[in-house]
Amino acid sequence: MSTINVLQNTLSLISSAMLYPVMILLIIFFIWMIIIVGGFVSEYAERRGLGGRRDPKEFVGYFTESSPLQIQKIQGMPRYFRVYVDELVNELRMGDHGKEIRVEYLLQSKEQEMTRSLDKLRLMIRAGPTLGLMGTIIPMGPALSALSHGDLEKLSSNIIIAFTTTVVGLAIGIVAYFLSMMKNRWIHEDIKNLEYFTEYIMKDKESFASEERRQG
Repeated sequence: MSTINVLQNTLSLISSAMLYPVMILLIIFFIWMIIIVGGFVSEYAERRGLGGRRDPKEFVGYFTESSPLQIQKIQGMPRYFRVYVDELVNELRMGDHGKEIRVEYLLQSKEQEMTRSLDKLRLMIRAGPTLGLMGTIIPMGPALSALSHGDLEKLSSNIIIAFTTTVVGLAIGIVAYFLSMMKNRWIHEDIKNLEYFTEYIMKDKESFASEERRQG
């Protein structure tokens, strides 16, 4: 057996062995996508509801006119905003030493956490079509071999695998891309609101402290 035949058989064996892992990963990714879509619908309903209709910048007035603890009880506050306010209140309670640095670190950490939520969708955008393409190409070798031997049953079986993996892979990529666009828009809007809120509160606290020192 020539070297080229050995290499060809080796690559054919490796390629055939990858078919089942590719199909299993496509099924896992598809189920994962269904779960993500469910979470997206839930978040969309929340944003369209009472929490979604209220601009987080409105809460600045509540924060400055009342104590920090009272703003946490306001109805209609978005979930991400409520969590951030809890953490911001804890930072403000720790005193003025290094307050600006601690609040800035908190804000950057929250922004990174919100941005990382897109990593799963970015993975699916790339991996879904790639796995679909692999699932299309791998069965074509056995399909052509079956065609040359007149084995129509094996030919049709491999063709079905090739087409179905393509459809599933593309569906995963398309849905993930759509969800990524929507969530990216939401995240940028949320980050903008958090930055506005934080900067306004910090300046207001500094102005209030300066006023107290002048009166004192």
